[in-house]
Amino acid sequence: MKRNSIVILTLVLLSSLAFQGFQCGSPEFTGAKVYINQKNYKEAMRLLEIETQKNPANEEAWFILGQLRAESGDYVGMNVAFNEALKLGPKHEREVKALRYNKWAAHVNPGIVALQRASSDSMQFYDTAIDEFTKSIQAWPDTMLTHRFLGYAYQGKGDTELALQAFGSAWKRGKDTESRKQSGRIYLQRGKSLKDQFQTENVDKLRAVENLNKVTKGALKSDVMNMLGAPDNVKRTRNSRKEEWTYTRYANLVVFIDGERVASKEQRVPYNPNIDSTKYVGAQAEFATAVGMFEEVKSVDPRDNANLNLLLQAYVEADKIREAIAGFRQAVENEPANKLNHFILGVLHRTVSDYPAAIGEFDAALKIDQNYTDALFELGATYYNWGVDMIREAQEKGSESDAYKEKFQAALPSLERVAETKKDDATVWETLGTIYARLGQSDKAMKALDNADKIRKGN
Repeated sequence: MKRNSIVILTLVLLSSLAFQGFQCGSPEFTGAKVYINQKNYKEAMRLLEIETQKNPANEEAWFILGQLRAESGDYVGMNVAFNEALKLGPKHEREVKALRYNKWAAHVNPGIVALQRASSDSMQFYDTAIDEFTKSIQAWPDTMLTHRFLGYAYQGKGDTELALQAFGSAWKRGKDTESRKQSGRIYLQRGKSLKDQFQTENVDKLRAVENLNKVTKGALKSDVMNMLGAPDNVKRTRNSRKEEWTYTRYANLVVFIDGERVASKEQRVPYNPNIDSTKYVGAQAEFATAVGMFEEVKSVDPRDNANLNLLLQAYVEADKIREAIAGFRQAVENEPANKLNHFILGVLHRTVSDYPAAIGEFDAALKIDQNYTDALFELGATYYNWGVDMIREAQEKGSESDAYKEKFQAALPSLERVAETKKDDATVWETLGTIYARLGQSDKAMKALDNADKIRKGN
């Protein structure tokens, strides 16, 4: 019995010595601690790197190496070492978390200060913010908000590609809807920029196509002259009010005039102004990407009004009105008391000239909030647009009709209410002035148009 006890004790002592030798006895590990006491951290890290390669199960060596790398500013290396230590055990979990947080805070706070100071006149602060946010992310990569801040800094500097990468990282780490919206705004703005370039580069050709499309049956002879210019050849029928205007520059377009209006037109050869649509196609791709991002935000937070308005813009720019109508119709069914969804659906219906459906949605929004100014304005604008379309249709038929006045009259109550609350909105007064003039209310028309003129001149 005594002999067995001696054997067991000997084994315990041997195992204890073996363990101590592993922890403290290797020359690299021991030497690293000596160098740390001497504050020679560079040499200490060199020996710890050797130690962790030779003894990768030395959790303490990994942890100390992570600490030293943190103090040297190597946050990527710090996290590599800490992750290895945590794989081996939770002993230093709290210390690791605290150190990561402290290093993150040490950089994110000055980064925010620099971002707040940055402007077009102080661009260097964007660089400072980018450097600080990058370091804070290296120290604590999973902080969603820091990726968003980095995106703001890159965007302010004008580097949209890196901004998109940062915003994308924030979205992946925690469905950060603000970052996703910001990405969508970038794509929306890039699309608008390409669209503007396309229109600027092809302005004359696009205007020619637009004017040709406006030359329809019932259009005024004077309007044709203003839009297309003088014809290259005019053929008149004796003892008749009929004329044939030929435009060779529009591929031998012939406009048949009867009295003061267009009777018909004939395009003998297809008019092809050779419009370069490359940038237009590029713009549509950007708009489609923006739509996708705003839809993702909507799936996370369907009540985000700012996002819904951005989504509406993107839908319209991307020419996806039918898809938008279907989506917002479902949103209305899901939340019938949401006035914004009714409002947006109304705008979409009006965009495709479905005036009765648009009016129904604006009325629904106003039942929820009778002082909803945007819905009031759009309701009046819808009746107005409906009346304008009725005038155009009558002209195309070569007839005169006062049916449009009913729509203009219906537009007045809501627009007049808007004018009471938006007294400095020139667009409201101009619309009112036009309607008053069409209805023969000349005094009100002059007053409204005069108000609009004063507002535009800043009086």
